[in-house]
Amino acid sequence: MATGKRKKIVRLLGVGFDTEDGHVRITQGENYDVLMGSDQSHEYIQQLLQKIEDGLNKKGIGLEDLSPEQLGELVQSIM
Repeated sequence: MATGKRKKIVRLLGVGFDTEDGHVRITQGENYDVLMGSDQSHEYIQQLLQKIEDGLNKKGIGLEDLSPEQLGELVQSIM
């Protein structure tokens, strides 16, 4: 059994529930995954998560470094 600290894996997941055309949409970013959704909602979720990722990169921090409150503040600043 390995000793030492485990690396925390943190990702954002966006899921669209309005798929009616039968397409399976999957998009992966550095820190996020977007699954399903109509073309429009999938695109919207992807853009939102990309903005969050860009905000993290701009601050020079990783998603795993944020508390839930800090993530909420980042999302509010983007919206």
